[in-house]
Amino acid sequence: MKRRYKLLLIILIGVILTIFINSLRVTSKTTFTSLGDGLSIGMTPYNVAGTSFNDYLKEKLETKDDLESYNNEFSYVHQTIRELNEHLNNNDYGKTTRTPIKQIIAKSDLLTLAIGVDEFASKSQVEEITSEIIDNYITDMNIFLKNIREFYDKQIIVIGVYPALQFSKKDAIEVNSKLKVLCGKYDASFLDILATSLHDEYYLEKSSYYINYLAHKDISKTLYLMYKK
Repeated sequence: MKRRYKLLLIILIGVILTIFINSLRVTSKTTFTSLGDGLSIGMTPYNVAGTSFNDYLKEKLETKDDLESYNNEFSYVHQTIRELNEHLNNNDYGKTTRTPIKQIIAKSDLLTLAIGVDEFASKSQVEEITSEIIDNYITDMNIFLKNIREFYDKQIIVIGVYPALQFSKKDAIEVNSKLKVLCGKYDASFLDILATSLHDEYYLEKSSYYINYLAHKDISKTLYLMYKK
């Protein structure tokens, strides 16, 4: 009899623990952080930020009652990957929350990284995009991913680059190919948006390389599926 009671007690404890763990999973919400350049904040041809794929993803998570908080303090127009590395090395504080960037990243459940389009577009206006420029960018991306993986083990989604101004499709493909390798190395997901960027209807003005809200909406849908996979 005692043995039977012990067995029943063990089963009961197991059931209670299972219910408790599942309840934690249900109630746990997403802490979402975005890092990047003008693409990350939905920059428009009119020098103002619009609604980005990060904003649409944030809204989707809110609709699903699955958003704890959203932080984009280290996303701003024309930020380079080298500048982002400096923020990380200095553990700079966010302007709004006054929270160090490492702490912002560490408490995130999802991190999106979209940086490079501004940088390559700007450089293409003053010089030819060479293999050295591409390799320097990839080296800096490697440094960033390596450094954050030392203290952050949750989901990272890296958004690729696309042709912008004199930054060619050929060069964008080369950059994305190398970014995919980095993502595999650091257990990050990669989203290639180059095909999306080739649609004329995804631009407000032909003279601007910033994609419009329709493109950002499409990208956000893919990001949500990647996150929930």
